[in-house]
Amino acid sequence: MYHCFDELDDAVVILDRDNNVARLNGSFQETFGLGDDATQGMEIGDLIARHLAPLFEEGDSVGRIIEALRCRREVSHVTCRMQPSRGETRWFSFSCRVMTGEPYAGMMLIRFRDVTPERDEAARSVLDTAAQVRPESIYAGIGEMLPYGIWICEPDGTALYVSASFLNLAGTTLEECRRTGLMDCIPLKDAAGVLDDWKRCLNTGCRWDRELEIRDPDRGHRTILSRGAPVRDENDQIILWAGINLDVTARKHAEDLTAVRAAQQAAIAALGHSALAGAGSRELMNAVVRTVAEHLGVEYVKVLRYLPDEEVFLLEAAVGFDSAQTGMRRVEGGTDSQAGYTLLSGKPVIVDDLRTERRFRGPALLRDEEIVSGISVIIQGDKAPYGVFGAHTRMRRIFTRDDINFVQAAANVLAQGIERRTAEEALVMSEEKFREIAQRSFDMIYTCYHEGGITYISPAVERILGYTPAELIGSWCRNFVSPSSLAAWKEGQKKIVRGEPVEGLEVEFRRKDGTAAFVELNESPIIEHGRVVGVQVVGRDITERKQNEHLRRQAFEQIERNIEQFAVLGDHIRQPLQVILGRAELLDDEETAAIVRAQVERINEYITQLDRGWIESRKVREFLRRHDLA
Repeated sequence: MYHCFDELDDAVVILDRDNNVARLNGSFQETFGLGDDATQGMEIGDLIARHLAPLFEEGDSVGRIIEALRCRREVSHVTCRMQPSRGETRWFSFSCRVMTGEPYAGMMLIRFRDVTPERDEAARSVLDTAAQVRPESIYAGIGEMLPYGIWICEPDGTALYVSASFLNLAGTTLEECRRTGLMDCIPLKDAAGVLDDWKRCLNTGCRWDRELEIRDPDRGHRTILSRGAPVRDENDQIILWAGINLDVTARKHAEDLTAVRAAQQAAIAALGHSALAGAGSRELMNAVVRTVAEHLGVEYVKVLRYLPDEEVFLLEAAVGFDSAQTGMRRVEGGTDSQAGYTLLSGKPVIVDDLRTERRFRGPALLRDEEIVSGISVIIQGDKAPYGVFGAHTRMRRIFTRDDINFVQAAANVLAQGIERRTAEEALVMSEEKFREIAQRSFDMIYTCYHEGGITYISPAVERILGYTPAELIGSWCRNFVSPSSLAAWKEGQKKIVRGEPVEGLEVEFRRKDGTAAFVELNESPIIEHGRVVGVQVVGRDITERKQNEHLRRQAFEQIERNIEQFAVLGDHIRQPLQVILGRAELLDDEETAAIVRAQVERINEYITQLDRGWIESRKVREFLRRHDLA
């Protein structure tokens, strides 16, 4: 059978049942420059990857062929382009199938057939057919497949062919374009500039690349990207101009819209920065209404503050409306107005045409200005809505979701600014109240930050430490703590750093005159953004109390010494009395002895009374100790 394959003009490979090369026919060896002996027993994937892959001009064809062979999948007439050993590029039809007849069942037959002559003949047939067709028909067939087609001009710019779709858009005819010039009869937005560029291309032979803004009665205008280049002969002379017209209106609209959204986002960021910088409410409102009017392209923008007690809105800031009405004009609430309906609905409200609106009638503020379309959103407040923010126009306009997002973002910035300003004003008021209390307080009150030191200290410091408040601003209290109290002071500061309060910390300070002052401190950490940045302290002067405690301790110590001395003195008196009593017993004079014994007994009674007083004094002392009075 192998000899039969050698007679074929097709390149043939026979594989065994394990996908290894069993035989290459003569045509395969000659076409691809391979020997049968060198490839005998080689796995087919390796054969193609090593020897045939470099010949393929499309790399993906190699992978598909190897996959089909290794999977033993039948393939019919897959065309691939290769450059075999003879040098020129050829077209081959690849096919493979598994043989079924014995004794070759399970073996695979692979064939590469040279189909280059057939493809060349088919190409010549197409060219012969095209030669019989009028050029206009070819242009029309190709041109109308593109948006607004193609155009062909003579070297001087005279139109030879223009696609019908472009002529319809321009509202002209091919005859008119030939008579007056292609660019002269098109209703262009910048006709003079386009014509100058066109003439420059015709004179210099440079490429034509220009966006044409063409007025469209139905859609306003369309943007056509017109591109063209000169066609030259063998002498480099221009014989034709050929080009295409592409409708890029959607792309331009998307680009313009992207630019608008980017500008809106930048504007919102700028407003947010202004709000964070502490702009006043009135200043911020005026900035917001101007920004929205500019970047949304509307004539009217307003801020309405809701007055719940009166159920009306107050015009606080506006663009387009009479500025004299700002701060005075009241707008009705409820469902009769767009603002009232917005507040009640709790979501943005879009009005396409106020003249045909059925949800509400619209307030006189809008009707007086003949406003047609608009957007209104809620300005949120701390506990209740602050009011309504609106943008309006006299022209009928369909607002998009992006427009709503922009207006809502502006309203959110305004709400944050108002809330921040309100909080700052409340803080200022609370600080003023605090200072009023602190100024009158008998205690020393101060605020100290880790960076910057003491920012406020009450006048009581002058009475306690001898310094005026001005002398201590910018300093740190630790600089005035006595060495004996420094350890306790540092322990207190560690608790403050951990965010814990400190109560009853007794610290000895050095007064301005060098004397000591004892102060009891109660401290609270100042926390900003989760970080301890300083401390708020109330200090009470306990110097007199500490001095009294010292004197009291001294007095009790003296009492204790006196009691001990009384006990010793009693013992010392009893001993001589015993001697006197013994001597009295030896006297012969009984009367005298009786007198001595009576006096000894009397003295002893006095000493016993002293003992009882000593015991009572000790009990009193122990009671005072238990109750921390000693």
